[in-house]
Order: sequence, then structure tokens, then C-alpha cells
Amino acid sequence: MDNKLYDANRIYDAGTKAMTGSRFKYKTQLYEMTQLLQTAKLQDELMHGAYRPGPGQKFPINERGHSRYITSNIMRDKTVNHLLCDEVITPSIQKYLAYTNSASQKGKGVSFHRKHFEEDLHHYYMMTGSNEGWVLFIDFSGYYGNLQHEPILATLDYFIRREQEPDVAQVAMTLIRDIFRTFELDVSRFSDEEIAEMYHSKVDPMMNRFTDPKLLTGEKTLKKGVDIGNQVSQDVGIVHPYRIDNYISIVMGCKLFGRYTDDTHIISDSKEFLLTVLEGVRQIAEEYGIIINEKKTRICKLSSFYRYLQIGYSLTDTGRVIRKIHPKAVTRERRKLKAYKRKLDAGEMSYFDVENSFKSWLGGNWKRMSRQQISNMSLLYYQLFGRRPTWKKGHSRLRWLMGQPWRDSPSTATTTSATRKSPRTSSGTTSAK
Repeated sequence: MDNKLYDANRIYDAGTKAMTGSRFKYKTQLYEMTQLLQTAKLQDELMHGAYRPGPGQKFPINERGHSRYITSNIMRDKTVNHLLCDEVITPSIQKYLAYTNSASQKGKGVSFHRKHFEEDLHHYYMMTGSNEGWVLFIDFSGYYGNLQHEPILATLDYFIRREQEPDVAQVAMTLIRDIFRTFELDVSRFSDEEIAEMYHSKVDPMMNRFTDPKLLTGEKTLKKGVDIGNQVSQDVGIVHPYRIDNYISIVMGCKLFGRYTDDTHIISDSKEFLLTVLEGVRQIAEEYGIIINEKKTRICKLSSFYRYLQIGYSLTDTGRVIRKIHPKAVTRERRKLKAYKRKLDAGEMSYFDVENSFKSWLGGNWKRMSRQQISNMSLLYYQLFGRRPTWKKGHSRLRWLMGQPWRDSPSTATTTSATRKSPRTSSGTTSAK
């Protein structure tokens, strides 16, 4: 009973965290109604080694033309995942992670990493007084879907046994290995030679999507890849390439660098030095079975225009960092709005969902958009839906920008000026529509 993984209070708290954000779902409400009973059952199964995680429900999504699986686990499995990560895995790996390793950690995220990248650009200019430098971008190909299990389990075993009590580490590693068995791909229809080749090449996690179930016998499995959506996978993604981070920052002494999951940037005044760093990263990545995407791995001039984490950047000769949204992101959102209009007319989507989706996108990107882009997006939204988005609080600057006719074409000026006019009452006040 001294093992913290057997503590009923910790199991109950983990279940409470697992329900956060999904209390509107029927299965979450059902689990909440019987949470004390479920806690007691999980405690008994953990103590007697009878707990076995389920494979979860996988559903495909398509993001920017790339299809992938997202896994949703049942509530009892989410509870155990929270227990493992919050009590064992995260505390064990936290102090060994580089500060510039920004993904899936409390107080960090994509906004934190983008800000850090801008700070690195400013620091480079302050140190050199020039924008004549280079930045190396390294990208891992099919990162989560091609992580090999054996190196990952060895890394987790090393850190957990170093930081946790022996009994806690033993139970935790048993649970982690059981979870990793649910990540394995059924490759029964392939030969042994083909399976061996898969460990050294990029594998599509959706290879079995349209395969005849009769061919998936479970006789052979590929111990490669982790499920996106599983909390354990998040910790795995940030700790697995820790040797690459240490090589860049400690061995090669790179101060201006950072990594966000599978995207890494390194800034230097020497292109030859960056090529040397890249060669060392390739060697470590090969040892760990990490595949480097050669198409996206590149070296750019700091003074040129380059894209990183979906944002375009450039460092001017005065030290100013220019940020621009990628044009494809704007085009993609315009296409979404037109698709939303078709769904709205067909009764497949409510206006409430359309408005929230658009406000969410615009609220997160408007500071990187030009005034003309904001005006054009506002005009398109009005032309499609006949009204403007409503904002409860804040965003006064954004609301003002959305109402300005920045383009000189007659159609835009006429439409915008017409929408800004409102009927006047006899008392001279604007009447509400």
C-alpha cells in the first residue's frame, strides 16, 4: 500500500482530471456517477496486476491533406494514463528536458515556442549587430507513427528507475509496456523480410485502414509507432530525442536553438557549422530510429523569408522581426467558410458553430495578418452569412480593423460602407437590428 500508484486518492484525482473538458459526453457522465466504484475497481486491478489497457477507438482525420488516426481511450484508461504521467513519467523526465523543449508541458506550448524563436532572432542581432546569419530547420518525418518501441522503453526505464522508488518503477514500467502493446500494428500479412525493412523505413500508421479483417490475425506485430491522443505518447514525444537536444546544446554549444516535438531550429553565423551539427543529428537519429525529413530540413538566410510552425519570419537589417501568416492558411480558411455555408444551407451545421470556428481562427491569427487580409476575410464572411461576428468582450482593435475598407476596389468600398451605415431613429440614436 506504500506504492503511490495504489493510492485511491491519487486514482480518484486522476479520474477527475481525465473528465475535464468532456463532461458533456454521456460516457464521461456515466463514469462520474460511478467514480468511487470505478476507483475501487482500478485500485484492486492495479494491486493484483489484473489491469489491462484497451486499444481505444481510432478515427481518421484529414489535416492539410494528410490523413492520420486520432485515438480516444475509455475513461478508465484515461484515468490510468493520468495517474502514470502525473505521478511517475512527467516528474521523472522533467528536469532532464531542455528549457527550449516546448511541447506538451505546463506553461509551454506553440505560442511559447514561437515567442522563444523570435527572442532567438533578436538575441542573434544583439550579439552580432547584423542579420547576416543562418538558421537550420530540422524536421522529423512521420514522428509519432514511426517511433520504435525498444529505444523508447529503454529511455523511460532509465529515467523512471533513476527518479522513482523501485516498487513504483516496477509497476509503472509494467503498465507502460502493456500500453505500448496497444500501439503495435498488425503486420501478419507481410513476410519477415518486409517487416524487418519496416523498422528502417517510414511506415504509414493507417496501413490497415482498408485491409480485409481476415488478414489481421495478430500473429505478427510491428513494435513501432505511438497513438496520437494518448497522454503517454505526449511524454514520449518530448523525451525520446533528448540526446539530440543535449548534442546540440551541450556538445556543439548552440545557445540559440529550440525544439517543438519534431521541429527544431538552430541559429548560427556559420553555415558550415550548421552542416556539421546536422550531420551529428543524423547519426543520433539513425541510432534511435528517427527519420529525418530531408525535404523540410533546410538552411535559410536570416534575412530571407522562411516558414516555421506555420508562420513566416524574416530578420531585417535593423533587427526587426517580421511575422506573416502563411498565405495557404488564409486560403484554407476561405475554403472552410465556403464549405460551412454549404453545410449551413443543408442544415448540417449551425450558425453558432460557424461563428465560433471563424472567431477562433481569426482571434489566433489576426496579429500576423495584414489589414487588407483582415478586411477581405471580414468581407467574405459578410457576403456568405449576411452578418458580422459578435464579440462579447475585448478584441476592440480587431473589430475596428474588420470594418475598415483597406482595398480600393469599388465593390469592396461600396459593400463596406453600406454595412457600416445603420438606420437612425427620430431621436438621432442608432436603432438596434
